[in-house]
Amino acid sequence: MKVRKWWLVGAAAIALGLAGAAGAQQVTGTEPDFPRGRISGYLFGDYYYNVTGDPVHTYNASGVDAARPNIDGATAANGAPNLTGKDLSGFQIRRIYFQADNDLSIKFATRFRLEADSKALTSDGKIGVYVKAAYLQAKSIYPGGSLFFGMLPTPIFETAEELWGYRSLEKTIADFRGIASSADVGAEVKGSIDSGKKIQYAAMIGDGTGQKPETNRYNRAYLALPMRPNDMVVLEPYVDYEAGPKGEEHATYKALAGLDVRRGTLGIEVVDRINHVPGAPTTEPFGISAYARGKVNPKLGWVARYDRWQPNTRLANRIDSDLCIGGLDWEPFKDVHFMPNVEATQYRAQGTAVAPRHHDLQARITVYYRWSKP
Repeated sequence: MKVRKWWLVGAAAIALGLAGAAGAQQVTGTEPDFPRGRISGYLFGDYYYNVTGDPVHTYNASGVDAARPNIDGATAANGAPNLTGKDLSGFQIRRIYFQADNDLSIKFATRFRLEADSKALTSDGKIGVYVKAAYLQAKSIYPGGSLFFGMLPTPIFETAEELWGYRSLEKTIADFRGIASSADVGAEVKGSIDSGKKIQYAAMIGDGTGQKPETNRYNRAYLALPMRPNDMVVLEPYVDYEAGPKGEEHATYKALAGLDVRRGTLGIEVVDRINHVPGAPTTEPFGISAYARGKVNPKLGWVARYDRWQPNTRLANRIDSDLCIGGLDWEPFKDVHFMPNVEATQYRAQGTAVAPRHHDLQARITVYYRWSKP
């Protein structure tokens, strides 16, 4: 009886094993879930008050103040600024992003992004919406590289904005001073030179007109080489070039260096732009930006920045300016930020130029939040 019992147990185990093997052989893999998409975006805006600025206020027939509400990089050729208006205050939305990402397959993906801000207005003066990005990405078309086509972010700002980390407070220096557009229509290749991705590249050719249609037969070429020798150091040389009608030439040279560690970030950015137009003096805007940010605790951070801007180093009589930014960043919940901050500009006359009698100082409470839906 014992032999028969153990024989039955053994036979049952063998049968179960064979059944399991057969069942395992019948399991089939499923195809990746494509297409798959994600919607995301963010908004930032402020309550602002201009502590200093031009005290003279003029109004049009509709009661609109002619003074500017915000500090910006717009100046005349000699650097003469357009001053903000003292005591101007109000609420403003400075940017809204709405973005749709779609993976069509393992190899292809798309992105479509809309932007709205307080500067792009409709014909009746309301906040307008326009296309910020719309492109196709072909991944790994060769070892370590991908191709992009459409309306793309230009490589001049990408690494700098990531290191600065506070686009919600202000643009990086090259963007703030209008050295280049943050987007252009064209084609780009991105990738890594080495297998460890310590040396990367972004090479792009575009119309050079930003989000506007092409207006001539000349294009703008961009090249950035972001480098991360280790986990802390960030380096990036950058250059772009665009020719124009009748021998016109424009070239931009930029260098970025940063130290990015767990508790804080330091960065410095230098930009030099040479504009050669036959029959007119060559102009050379130059700027340097230094910034730092860090964390007091997981919910509270701080940020500081200083920019020196020279609108034309080849002009003896000009008005240079210093931009200073400082603030705190309170994040009570993930992706929700409340940031009290100040932004100030001081003007410095060179040669026989005359600086404005009034400098600019704006106090703000900035609100910034992000959203996403898989």
